[in-house]
Amino acid sequence: MEKNHEKNASKTPSETSPSTEPVAVKPQEPIVEVDTRTELQKLADSSNRVNVLAFGLNDSLADTMMFISFDPDEQKIDILSIPRDTYHHVEGFNNPGQKKMNAVYGMKEVGGVNGMKKYVSEFLGVPIDYYVKVDFKAVQAVVDVLGGYKVKVPFDMDYDDVWASPELHIHLKAGTQTLDGKETVKFLRFRKNNDGTISEGDIQRIPRQQAFVNTMIKKALSAQLPSVMNTIINSNYVKTDMTIEDALGYAVKAAGMKTDQISFYTVTGEDKKINGLDYWIHDPAELESTLLKIYGTEKKAEENGEANTSN
Repeated sequence: MEKNHEKNASKTPSETSPSTEPVAVKPQEPIVEVDTRTELQKLADSSNRVNVLAFGLNDSLADTMMFISFDPDEQKIDILSIPRDTYHHVEGFNNPGQKKMNAVYGMKEVGGVNGMKKYVSEFLGVPIDYYVKVDFKAVQAVVDVLGGYKVKVPFDMDYDDVWASPELHIHLKAGTQTLDGKETVKFLRFRKNNDGTISEGDIQRIPRQQAFVNTMIKKALSAQLPSVMNTIINSNYVKTDMTIEDALGYAVKAAGMKTDQISFYTVTGEDKKINGLDYWIHDPAELESTLLKIYGTEKKAEENGEANTSN
């Protein structure tokens, strides 16, 4: 019995009985989620704007690309033209001719209308809700529905292309006149004269395209918008993922819009020749500034300023 007593006595308290003292537990640090979105992405996520990518086609290349943003709350439309030669490299497509925004449509597996929506959205940094792919005959139909296009033709336009399909023959005299749908398409497609005295690039055509769209929207807003939307949606020459119900719903929301609430922009940049091809190299900072303006940062700044003054 004495040996057992000595054995137990030699043990430390921690060996003979469990500790009754509470064990200190280090509190876990709260998980803080970091918002990595840019200011533009935050504005886009909180906005009710409806963004549409409208473009035409020239063979397998996109043409006349426009980002159209409609704000139903402010009843405002902002249109940003994207030059077709805008440099944009899609991974896996490394041929020089493929490094242009207009080439995305023809890219196998990743192109088409979904590819256009995806890559233009990534390029701009804002979502695109719908696409509208427009054929020249759709433009012709809309112009005829709206009673023609009154415009000042800046110079005699004389151009013939027998290799085009169908053949293209443009012969318009200088001066103010009302063009029908067919003549309007020729006016918009013009690039150069047969004798070489006039030669225009995509950048030179953009103001002409914007002026046309501006005039057509203003004419459509004068109580003709639903009929125009019906012409567009029901046309075999227009493809879109927008339903007729959605299109007419937006048309109703835009019906009371003032004509001075339409703004036009162009992706700024500079012409640059790389490996023998012409590219439009855009200015990322200017592009972001333009989109921030479209999303109303100036208006928000004014509202905040008024709020601070009232305080």
